[in-house]
Amino acid sequence: MNNALFVQKKEGICINNQEDVFILPNNKILYIRPEAIEKMNHYRQIRWTDTESGGILIGRVLMEDGNYIVDDVSEPMPTDKRSRIRFSRKPEGHQEYFNDAWERENGRCFYLGEWHTHPESVPVPSSIDRKDWNRLLNIGYETGCLFFVILGIDELKVWYGTEDRIIELKRRN
Repeated sequence: MNNALFVQKKEGICINNQEDVFILPNNKILYIRPEAIEKMNHYRQIRWTDTESGGILIGRVLMEDGNYIVDDVSEPMPTDKRSRIRFSRKPEGHQEYFNDAWERENGRCFYLGEWHTHPESVPVPSSIDRKDWNRLLNIGYETGCLFFVILGIDELKVWYGTEDRIIELKRRN
């Protein structure tokens, strides 16, 4: 994908018809591909019986400009713990999913972070979410940052984490 196509890309599904491009503090861009959003969107907690779901974000860092692209996400696995208001991702299944992506992409993909759903219109991270995110940031990662996506009933929100801070990203206008 060349840079011109990346910057001009306007298609893709977004909740409330919003573009799926987010601006990082250093003015780099996070782009979430429509296929990844579509996968996550399948698990939105619309009904009272729907449980929280989640997985990992898999993508690339573009060499030419340092922008990030989420190409794919793993879906909930049988070993994950799920309830109406809690999701706990277990490594089993998600690691194998990443390994398959790594093989398919000839080693040209990265673990970029985590995603999960919330049973609220506009998602707000819980104290448990933030504790989990800090734990992941302290483990170490190749990309210099991690992204945390929460998909609510009506909106998708993204947080950007480094070793010293976690901030909510704004959509590109």
